[in-house]
Amino acid sequence: MKTTAIILGGGRGTRLGFTVPKQFARLGGRPLFDSSVEKFSALKVDQIVAVLVEDYKNYYQPHPAIAVIAPAGESRQQSVRNGLAACPDDTDLVIIHDSARPFFPLRSLEEGLKLLGENRYDGLALAIPSTDTLVEIEAGRVVDFPDRSKIYRTQTPQLFRFQSIREAYERLRGREFTDDLSLAWAAGLRCGLLEGSQLNFKITTETDWLLAESLLNSGGLELV
Repeated sequence: MKTTAIILGGGRGTRLGFTVPKQFARLGGRPLFDSSVEKFSALKVDQIVAVLVEDYKNYYQPHPAIAVIAPAGESRQQSVRNGLAACPDDTDLVIIHDSARPFFPLRSLEEGLKLLGENRYDGLALAIPSTDTLVEIEAGRVVDFPDRSKIYRTQTPQLFRFQSIREAYERLRGREFTDDLSLAWAAGLRCGLLEGSQLNFKITTETDWLLAESLLNSGGLELV
């Protein structure tokens, strides 16, 4: 089955205080964005679509494995929609990923592609169980403590049957969601979870960046 990976690189990462957008800053000797490109190349996907900020040429020389560059939108959802529109029509499966997560486990993606290929699900996301006590508040007062044994924290990559997620994005145009799996579920698609990793954290703050550098320098992690 033909698989396309969409890598999102439309943010600015201003919280890090870099002079270039976060996804183009160098981590482990290469642009952060390229870490995801090379992992998807190792997965042997058929095509990689990069969704990039308009002025990316000021900061970044695209990796040769990138087949198509699509423009980032004003929101994450619009960026994903642009990425989906850039995928070939004969795509069967699509992987959507935030480039700020360079340490995702390939083994879970291999399992997910197999499950989608067997038509057991329409959408899957990497996720990890919540280990913290969760609390719900309203107007500053505690109203509930959800059962954490039923709570998972989703990550990217997220994997979908291509036609299903493309149609879902069109049907729910105008509604806001925090990730692709939540949109897929709202559209009535068959959704499930794959084993994520505590190390598959999103690099958002300076502390996150320093942790990523420390893990690489200590030999505790590899980008591919």
